[in-house]
Amino acid sequence: MNSLVVRRPLVFSVLAVIAPAAGIKLLDATLPALGLSPLAIRLVGEAALSGYVIVLLSRLRWWREAGFEKAPSGRRLAACLPFLLLPALVVGANGIKTADAGRVVGFTLFTLMVGFAEEGLIRGIVLRVLLPLGARRAVVLSSLIFGLAHLANVLQGVGLTTTIIQATYATLLGIGYAAARLYTGVIWPVIALHMLVDLSDVAGRGFSLPPPRPLTLRDALVPIVLTGLCALYGWWLVARHSEPHPLAPSPLNGEGGRQVESGGKNKTARERR
Repeated sequence: MNSLVVRRPLVFSVLAVIAPAAGIKLLDATLPALGLSPLAIRLVGEAALSGYVIVLLSRLRWWREAGFEKAPSGRRLAACLPFLLLPALVVGANGIKTADAGRVVGFTLFTLMVGFAEEGLIRGIVLRVLLPLGARRAVVLSSLIFGLAHLANVLQGVGLTTTIIQATYATLLGIGYAAARLYTGVIWPVIALHMLVDLSDVAGRGFSLPPPRPLTLRDALVPIVLTGLCALYGWWLVARHSEPHPLAPSPLNGEGGRQVESGGKNKTARERR
């Protein structure tokens, strides 16, 4: 596995996302036969995806590389605050509708697992795999993979236009979150942001799943503008932070931290590059 990560990072990244996506679609197709509720089916699916991410992180020994074992500085953490505007606007537009305690707990757990699984996979593993290609390229490629993964919604009967709009949201927001992940050096803030966006959405619908209503370009205009602003802010974060960022992972072959002499001073091989 490590050989594929080093030699074919893009191939590994695509396969790492396609495999669980196919598994989730299979669960969605088979679990209704057991009489489970739509929420229970989603919980099972996200639990399976979370387990997959945990196994992959443990297999690669990347809990620290993926940003789970670090603490950010207050200044860097403050850079995530503008992203709170999105869930705040969702709550402002839709409000928070009441529901029974069971549904509130169930959907809160669901959005937490979504945040952990998707951010752990995309902004944790995939972003780290692609980072040797360059920070900007890793941000764009990981976000494109995240967005394109949403095209699988067509297999569930979602209209093509709606699916493309969803993929656009995901790609633009992914750029912002990937930039925040690199800038802070930790993944917990983007997990929390992802959870808050999803939770604010379901809370505005009375803690229920979205109805199968097709989206139009008119419906999508404001969300695309907002997620586009998130992407622009994220791109600014990446461009602004030109020095080695806090993620600073060593290559898998262990040579990233080797000391070399240059001009009478010790520098790492990465710094010299």
